[in-house]
Amino acid sequence: MSRTHPKAKAIGLDLNPRALSLGGVNAQLAGSAVDFHESNLYAAVPEAIKSSGIDLIVSNPPYIASSADGEDLPIYADGGAEFGLDISLRIVEEGMKILSSTGVIIVYTGVAIPIANPGHDAFLEKLRSVKGAEVAEYTILHPDMWPEEIGRGAYADVGRIQAVGAVLRRKA
Repeated sequence: MSRTHPKAKAIGLDLNPRALSLGGVNAQLAGSAVDFHESNLYAAVPEAIKSSGIDLIVSNPPYIASSADGEDLPIYADGGAEFGLDISLRIVEEGMKILSSTGVIIVYTGVAIPIANPGHDAFLEKLRSVKGAEVAEYTILHPDMWPEEIGRGAYADVGRIQAVGAVLRRKA
C-alpha cells in the first residue's frame, strides 16, 4: 500500500521485533517507505499523527485463543481471551479513537463459532457495539480454517473457526 500511495505516511507496528525486522526487509524489497516501531497497539504512533487522525488502519493481529493460564502461546500468536478475539477488538476500539473522520479500519482475523450456537458470530456482534463505529463490510473469507484446533484446549466447545475480513468507519 505504501508503494501505491508514496505520499502517505506509513507506519508498521508490532510487539515482535522479528516481525518488524522482516517487515523492513519486505518494505525495502518493495521499494516502499515505512517507519517500523515496536509497539503495544498504537502506543508508538506519534501524538501529532494521532491528533490529526489516521486515515487507514490495516491489521492482521494474532487470533489464536489463550489458554486459561496464558502460558501456551508465543506472543506473536496469542490473540488473548474471548476465543482469541481480544486483540482484534482492542485494535478496533482503540483505533476508532485515533481514526480521522473519513478513515477506515480493516481487520483480518479468525472467529471461533461455538458448537452450541453455530450461527453466532461473537466478533461481528461485538464490532456492532463499538462506540462510534459502523461496520461497512464484513466478509467470511473462509468458513472453516484450522480444523486441527477444534475440540482442544480453548477451542473445546468450538465447531469451526472462520477467517473474516471487516471494514469499519466512523458512524455518520
